[in-house]
Amino acid sequence: MANRHDNTGITDDDIARTNKYKNALDALKNSINGVNSKLPEFADGLQAGLKAIGEKQPEVVDALVKLNTQNRRLWV
Repeated sequence: MANRHDNTGITDDDIARTNKYKNALDALKNSINGVNSKLPEFADGLQAGLKAIGEKQPEVVDALVKLNTQNRRLWV
């Protein structure tokens, strides 16, 4: 049985799930910042810009998958 904090009705499990959700959001934010850092590559042309963003795309997709997983777990 999960411990309760004060009388708020929030359990340790609720806090752990919320922390995992926050971490997933932070990972998404960081991956999007990585994409943004590649935008100056467009100064070298469209091909260079798209290639630079394409290098960061797997990080964004991974972060979105993890966030989606945490969304499901948060509401179970």
